[in-house]
Order: sequence, then C-alpha cells, then structure tokens
Amino acid sequence: MDRKRTLGLLAIVLVLLGALLLVLRGRGGEQEPQAPRTGSTAASTAAPTQTAKETPPRPKPAHTATALPTRLVPATYAERSTEANGAFEGRVISATTGEGVEGAELTFAGSGGATSARTDAGGRFRFVPYTAGTWQLAVVTARGYLPFGPEWGQSPIRFTAVPGQRISDIVLALTPEVELLGRVEGADGQPVAGARVRVLTGRGGESVLFPTSDRYTSDARGEFRFHGPEGAIVEARHPAHASARAEVTSATLLARRLVLKLGGHEGTEATPPGDASLAGRVVDGSGRAVAGALVSVTSAASAWPRLYGDALGYEQVTDEEGRFTVEGLEPGSYDVTARLMGLSPGELRDVAPGRKDLVLTLGQGARLVGTVRDAATGKPMSSFTLAVLTKRGPLQRVPFAQLSFIDARGHYELAGVPAGSYVVQVAAYGYAPSETHVEVPRNTLGTVTADVSLGRGAKMTGRVVEEGSNLPLERARIAVEGMSGEGALSVRYDALTDAEGHFTLEGLPTGQLSLYVSAEGHHSRIISGIRVGPEATAPQVLELRKTEEGEEPQLDMVGIGAVLAPREDALVVGQVFPGGGAAEAGLVTGDGIVRIDGRPVVELGFPEAIQSIRGVENSKLVLGVRKASAPGTEGSPAPIVDLTVTRRRIRK
Repeated sequence: MDRKRTLGLLAIVLVLLGALLLVLRGRGGEQEPQAPRTGSTAASTAAPTQTAKETPPRPKPAHTATALPTRLVPATYAERSTEANGAFEGRVISATTGEGVEGAELTFAGSGGATSARTDAGGRFRFVPYTAGTWQLAVVTARGYLPFGPEWGQSPIRFTAVPGQRISDIVLALTPEVELLGRVEGADGQPVAGARVRVLTGRGGESVLFPTSDRYTSDARGEFRFHGPEGAIVEARHPAHASARAEVTSATLLARRLVLKLGGHEGTEATPPGDASLAGRVVDGSGRAVAGALVSVTSAASAWPRLYGDALGYEQVTDEEGRFTVEGLEPGSYDVTARLMGLSPGELRDVAPGRKDLVLTLGQGARLVGTVRDAATGKPMSSFTLAVLTKRGPLQRVPFAQLSFIDARGHYELAGVPAGSYVVQVAAYGYAPSETHVEVPRNTLGTVTADVSLGRGAKMTGRVVEEGSNLPLERARIAVEGMSGEGALSVRYDALTDAEGHFTLEGLPTGQLSLYVSAEGHHSRIISGIRVGPEATAPQVLELRKTEEGEEPQLDMVGIGAVLAPREDALVVGQVFPGGGAAEAGLVTGDGIVRIDGRPVVELGFPEAIQSIRGVENSKLVLGVRKASAPGTEGSPAPIVDLTVTRRRIRK
C-alpha cells in the first residue's frame, strides 16, 4: 500500500503550518499565540542571545537514526516594525498537546556567524537578526523532545530578514521523545533472544549534530527499547530465522509498542545479511573535495519491483576530504546521489555494493527563483513550503529539493538546479496546494523564474467516534493521505479532535481524497472516496474499532491489496497481499496497470489513479493490465488484458 508514499519513501523532518494552533486542537478552543510585548517578562526571557561571528564547531558526521522534530507553522502577512533588520516572533509547542515548550533553544545561522533565542515559560521566542538577509534555522533543541540539527549550513528552513518587517505568529511544533518497546517473535509467536535490530529512517543527514542509537539486541524476552520517529523502518535479523521489518506508524507511537515477527528457518536467511558497503569521494567541477555533502544510497529505480536494502535508503555526510562510506548494504543494485545546497547533485545509477572508488561530481546549475502570492489579494505569502520534483516519464516524479521559506516578500530561491523538466509545488497553511511546470535548458547557469499563486482551499469538518458505541474520541489524529508530510518538509494537512471528537481540516484541494485516522487504543483506518467540493464539504463521521486487551493495533483500509509504484506509463505492481482483490484477480509482481475503468493512468496522474483504485468495500473496478513477462519471453510485446478486481478490506 502506498500510505504516505505518493512522492517517495521519505520521513518527515520539519513542516510549515499556519498561524493558528487550532489545526492541532481540532478547533477545540485553543487561542492564537500572542507575540511577546516589548519590555515584558516574556520578551526579556525569550530575547535572543547574540553570538555574532561565532560558528559552532563542525561535529564529526555520523550515519544515525534521525531525531526528528515535526512541523513549523507559517505566519500571517508581514507587518511594519521599527527593527532595522526585521524580526521574527512566535512559539515553540508540543506537537501532541499544543502546549508551549519552555526552555527550547533555537539557533539561527547567517553570514559570518550565529545567534540564538530561548523560549519563555509559554514557549514564546523572539529572533532579531543582527544583519538583513537569509538566515537558516540551524538547530532546535528542548529537553524531552526530538532535536533538529542537520549538517551545519545545510538546513532546509530559510528565514529572510527584511529591514522594517516583522513576521509574527510563527509556531514550531516539536515531537516529544517517546520510548517504544519492541518485541521480536518467531513464526510461532515465541520471543527470540539475541536478534540484531536496526532503526532505519533514511534521514541520517538531518540529525548529524545529534547522533542517536540505531542498533539494538533483543533480550531473553525478545524485547528491546528504542526511540524512532513516525515513518521509521525497524528491521530484525537472527541467523535461525528469516528477517522481518515493520514501520513505526502513528498507531505504533500511540501504543508505544512494535512487534517484529520473524519468518521460519529455511536453512539460510531469507534476506542476506547487510554487511556490504560503498565508498568514494564527492568533488566539485574542478575536482576539489566537497565536505558536508549528503550522500544517499537507495535501491535502484531500474530494479523495481525488486527492492534492495532499506526501503528508506541510507545516508552519510562527507568528511573534510570529501570521502564517505555507507555500510550495512545488502547485495543488489543501488542508485547513489550526492547533494549540497547551492550545487547541482551528482548521481551514479545501478551501482553494485563493494565498490570503494565512486566519484560523484557536483556542478553549478541554474537558479530557480520566484514569488508566491495570495491569488485573491496579490499579496506576497510570508511563509510557504516549496517542493521541486524531477519529471522522469509520464507518471514518475522524483523529489529534487524541498525547502521552507519565511520571507516578507514571498520570495524563494533555489540554486544548483541542473537541466531538466521539473514540477514546482507550493503549499501554505489554509491554501490549496498549487504547482507549475518548469524547464531548465541545457547549459543554463543563469536564472529561471517560476511565480506561483495560491488560492484558499476548501474546509472539511467532522467527528471521530468509536465503532459500535458512538462515543467521541478525543485527540484522534486525522491526516490527508499523500498530503501530510511528503518529503523532508511540507505543510501538514491534519488535525486532532477535541473532547467531543470534532475536527476541522482546511486548505484542501477539490477532488477525491483519503483520510488516515488513528487514536490511542483503537485500530487505525484509511478511509477513501471522500469528495471535496469548492464549498464546505458535508461533515464526516469517522469510526474506529477499539483494540481488545493484548491486541496489537492494525491498519484497516479498502483497496485491491497491492503495492504500486509509477514507472513510465503504468503503475507497476510490487508486493501483492494474500486475500486482497489483486491476488484474487491474478495480479502478480511486475504487472503494470495502464488503465483504470477505461481511463489511462497517464491521464489520471499518480495521485488520482490511486484514489480511483480505492473505494467502497466489495465494489468492483476494471483494470487494464500489461502482464509481466514470463520467463523466456523477455523483449516480446507484453499483452494488455482487462481484469475485474474487487476492492477488499485489508488489515495490516
């Protein structure tokens, strides 16, 4: 299933939201955060400590499990102020309670140095830059919360200080550090001691300043305790069993428990041990070493539906000599990419583990610039998230860069964009996402402009209740699937219910969407087929099944029961789940879905195609399927057949 994977398997790092905390409270009565007043206790407590022209020492890069804060809330329009270089004001809150976080420290990096601000008892902070221009939000830390600290100078959060302009009501929501209990079991349900466990997040470069433990061994009860953000993959291996993997979902975080069930012993491990490595250097166009570049190793795109290694990939940061070593790889084929902000990436495809001589070259590229405005008023948006995707084929989009900007002028700039075709997507809280297509010609080193206007999105209200009893569920989470946390940074289209189970979602695009719903003590659900119109959508009543004592939370959804990925003109089938409609109809790994109820998937696009495949339980759809090549028939034209598939309820 493609939950939270529309643009690829990426974990959430930091996300821009809106000026109101109400999205976190489901309109449950939380008030707008107030900026600290000049001369007040709050203002003096939160005032930044200037450390101009001092740059923190660069820590030794490490491949670690990511410690991830979640979501930044965009501010309202900029206001005039008397500060010579502008100012930024806001709050740091808990992502789970909406309460202010006292003593959180924010470090901003600018040209020539850094400065910091600390929150007061209400979580308020005030940042007054000592120079105008671009500042990066470099570090955010708070006791009891997951920290944010990418490689110094490589933060994807940009604050632009404009003289005489103040941006208020910025809200950063940090994720509490939750300890999870893991349990490794055999196929018979008995605990397995001595299993090797890894927490895989694929975002090693986002937590370079704060290395955390990512390897464990199960004890005599098969248990281990760990910290892992939502979206992390936990992998367990034991020489007497086949390996197992499980995802840390929101339901996992609520239950604070994760079970990994190993497969039966077949004489050898089903998955070879991950003991291979790749090593090499990253250089610029002149052959000089590039330090601090983020090297990503992922299963080769050309190998799909075969997936090698960790689904989230592996990451490492180059040292002062531009060298890197990525360890723990399984045999297979990988794509290797090196990135550094301001330079175009270097890439090597279909690389086999074991090589130590890789050289990835970073180039100059073009500058992509533009202004984001409110479509109705023409005013610049002071806060938004920008995602740039490389177009590869009619359906496939590969994330190139994702940044968040807080700028009174509504301006963005992205350097190091190589020649190619791109989709530029922009999102801001309360606004429907918008996108535009951009072509960067060959040998372009100048400026390419792409301006974007955002219109107000639709609103959806509803209520989450317990199935059977109809009791309201407080603090249930509702997230728009495929729009909640795509990539390293994005606007969150989600909400938490109030005491009566009520919630409000805003800024939604019109059309069909799916909701991911979860609550403590209940099974999660993906509810599909919800249509959003230009005006207010009819209130939704969402039901969740209660978990019985000792029962592990599951995810319920309705679909065909297959993992799909866009490739060329088709959705190519990866895994097929037993008991699902896809298995019943005879779909197998490698088949390509080219039509859905007569409409080509290239016409629908990937998100709409996925929504069309989902629907009401036991309803049917007709899929035009290009069958996978049978052994010995490679190179021959593949037949396309129409298969009637029944949508089934799937529990995972």
